[in-house]
Amino acid sequence: MRNESVAILDVRSYEVTFFLGLKGVNDTFVFSGCHTEKYDGISKDGFFSAESFRRAVVAAVTSVRQNFDGVIGEIYVGVPSAFISVATKGHTLSFPSKRKISAQDVEALYESGLNELLANEQCIRHSDMYFTLGDNRKYFNAQEVYGVPTTLLQGALSYYFIADEFLDIVTALLNDLDFQDIHFLPTNLAQALYLLPEKRREGYAFLLDIGFLTSSICVVYGNGIVREETFDGGVGTILVSLMQTFGIDYEMAEEILRGANVSGGGVPKELMWTSERGEVSFSVQTINDTIKCGLDELCENVENFFDKYYREKYSTVFAVNPISVTGEGVGSIMGAAEHISKRLNRLTETVVPDLPYYDKPNFSSRIALLNMALSDVKKRSWIQRLFNIGGRKR
Repeated sequence: MRNESVAILDVRSYEVTFFLGLKGVNDTFVFSGCHTEKYDGISKDGFFSAESFRRAVVAAVTSVRQNFDGVIGEIYVGVPSAFISVATKGHTLSFPSKRKISAQDVEALYESGLNELLANEQCIRHSDMYFTLGDNRKYFNAQEVYGVPTTLLQGALSYYFIADEFLDIVTALLNDLDFQDIHFLPTNLAQALYLLPEKRREGYAFLLDIGFLTSSICVVYGNGIVREETFDGGVGTILVSLMQTFGIDYEMAEEILRGANVSGGGVPKELMWTSERGEVSFSVQTINDTIKCGLDELCENVENFFDKYYREKYSTVFAVNPISVTGEGVGSIMGAAEHISKRLNRLTETVVPDLPYYDKPNFSSRIALLNMALSDVKKRSWIQRLFNIGGRKR
């Protein structure tokens, strides 16, 4: 592809976005084409309609290609957490005598650990929470261990496996669209590495991605995800609740949500919301209560996640760092992060790309995926120059 652009397919729970992007100056990005299409969506258990998803992807890709003067044969696909399973493993390589650690040794550690997992699904990526060299020091970047003499290389490693349903549907679809090289990226990992500061990830960090039909919570350590879980619910379910509560259509529910603010306390019962056309009025208190009820259901899922896996740590070790919140859900509801903070009794913060215009939660996934894809391209180019070999196709 010309101009070193990369093609990204960002799959969210209710829409897909296909776009082309490249690195700009001062850590910015430049986009040369973008199109979003809605589809029937996904739940935590998979697609509601694979055919609806196919139509949306075809429409998005076709729209961008029609306005692009060139050939697009390679694509990076963001995989939603509903189609990702994470496995973690502590693994060790021992050497008969001291040797300087190389990139090949680190890769051998990953490969050996993966072989011991005996997983049935395809591993699309691996990353490290940290490495150690037997000296109790944690290295959060593999480059820090390169060249260090040691007899022991240990790693707390994360492996990301893609669900067969997603792999088969997307691979067949993109092959039909003449993409020769298809790369899959775990969306939550991309967001965690891009949105959360490195220093914070040297301890436990948390990312809550509130989507349209599904949301997810993940625990991050270093450059790896320790555990993640997807649950049904998001801004879409809140819109449905507004429609049912007031007997209104979807467009009016969206209008109500755009004007709502749930960050404050109680509001007077007599305070009314009036539509833009002045046709109807509803109680602001009832509106806020309906929205808060939907957010409370999300919070219950988050609490259940921590109670299931981290009951002892949640109020102690995990209490140090805030829960970072992103996604179109938090961007659509004014005051959502503040309400979630009160409901969970935890400090929360909204995290967004640090970019002009794109500094909104609904852009988090696509910018994070672009950043990861460009990093992969740069790394692959460096390896090709180093060994003077062709890139491996997936």
